[in-house]
Amino acid sequence: MVTRIRERRFNWNLAVIPVIFLIAVISLINLRNADFYSGDIFHQKQIIWYLLGIIVAIVVAVVDLKLFERLAWPIYIAVAILLLLTLLVGKEVNNSRRWLELGGVNIQASELLKVSVVLLLGNIFKNIRKPEYHTIKTLWKPIVSVLIPATLVLLEPDLGTTLLVLFTSATVILYEGVRFRSVALLLGIILLVVPLSWQFGIIKEYQKNRVRLWLDPDQFKWDEKSKKLLDKTLQPEQARWAIGAGGFLGKGSFQASKTRLKYLPEMQTDFILATYAEEHGFLGCTVLGTLFMILFLWGAYVARTARDRFGVLVAVGITAYMFWQSVMNIGMVTGMFPVVGITLPFLSYGGSSLLSVMVGLGLLMNIGLHRGRV
Repeated sequence: MVTRIRERRFNWNLAVIPVIFLIAVISLINLRNADFYSGDIFHQKQIIWYLLGIIVAIVVAVVDLKLFERLAWPIYIAVAILLLLTLLVGKEVNNSRRWLELGGVNIQASELLKVSVVLLLGNIFKNIRKPEYHTIKTLWKPIVSVLIPATLVLLEPDLGTTLLVLFTSATVILYEGVRFRSVALLLGIILLVVPLSWQFGIIKEYQKNRVRLWLDPDQFKWDEKSKKLLDKTLQPEQARWAIGAGGFLGKGSFQASKTRLKYLPEMQTDFILATYAEEHGFLGCTVLGTLFMILFLWGAYVARTARDRFGVLVAVGITAYMFWQSVMNIGMVTGMFPVVGITLPFLSYGGSSLLSVMVGLGLLMNIGLHRGRV
């Protein structure tokens, strides 16, 4: 009885709320500072998305988790239809179709896919009699279910989100347990598909150039025809300079270099970390990284303590999605990975991106508070 009372008095799932609040505050302040350099008002719009996201997260947290389990397939099918509509009638920006305009609001269906795939995998695996280790024979259904929408996202084209969906799905599948021979076979298929995709144009030319520039930037420097492409390389290069210029303590708010940051046309989205790093330095980045790490550890804690298999898998998937997206963005901004166009959770501007994160937090809170029992 005493143990139960103490457990109720201190709940890790409620204790993480201040961490989420701090990340949100940092996000809005950083967007405001980025707007100072670009002359935009993205932080004001993001406040509205945060308010809407909080409402969505609360609703998701209190709704019966079994409802999400039952609606996993309908949600998945609805998102797949939105992805198809995006390819057919979506808004074209920079030679890609990633946004679908509905009722005057631009929706990025690929953001909805991140959560819907996690729910679907949880539904599929819960209804599969779990062997000691899965094989290709037992994994064909989840693999095909992931590859279909992932292919639609790749055709937009959106390589970053495609990789994120694949990494997240692979994490859930590996957590379930897969035989070594099956893992080796899947890796062999990937090693075959990647060069074929490169050779036959599934990977677009501008995406190839990003990889080439990441591997060997010098190969373009004396080619006058590559001037436009070289301008693109200034984004990660200037981002690295901004991070280095921040030093240990940073330059302070509104003290970053406008000249440097003007080369970041995606400063409010993909490269938002560059602004933060120059203003707050190594110390500020350490604080932010610690907050993110607490968030990831909380997700792992939720997965460990959940008693329902669907809840465990969803918690693993949501945590993996946020973790991989953060790693991919940080790696991209710091030059460790090629530019693939992926946002940083919470900090980057974007309504669809923020709402998908808030839905994920709502699901983790739902699972954590009820421990899988709803």
